[in-house]
Amino acid sequence: MLAVTFYDVVKWLHIMAVVVAFGGLFTYPVWYRFVLAASPADRVMFHRAQGFIGQWVISPGLLVIVLAGAYMATDRDLWSKVWVTLPLIIAIGIGALGGVFFGPREGKLAELAEAGGGPEYERIFTQVRNVGYVALALVAIAAYMMVTKLGS
Repeated sequence: MLAVTFYDVVKWLHIMAVVVAFGGLFTYPVWYRFVLAASPADRVMFHRAQGFIGQWVISPGLLVIVLAGAYMATDRDLWSKVWVTLPLIIAIGIGALGGVFFGPREGKLAELAEAGGGPEYERIFTQVRNVGYVALALVAIAAYMMVTKLGS
């Protein structure tokens, strides 16, 4: 029987943090279709939920991802590996996007939806959707790099 090590527990926490922080976001492309056809009140709720999830699920999840990843990279001396450093840069970049791009715009979208929408709502919605697609692609790339140890 194999013993479970502290490293194994940290690795599990790292993986679970990725699943919790980003798993639901992969449904956003489906949600976006519904939101565009929804009433302003439903749009307000969706954008407020986005902001809440960003602040209370994604941000703490990113912190766990980075801290657990840093522990594992240090424990196994992996800092020189591209499959470690590039996903770390991606995680930090996504965290920064959350604070300076997604958070403020999701709040603005809720305000605009409450006021009935309009061209500014559609413009900002399109920005958030498109940058969100890029962020999802980056999450997928980081996961692929970590699983395959790309560049080793």
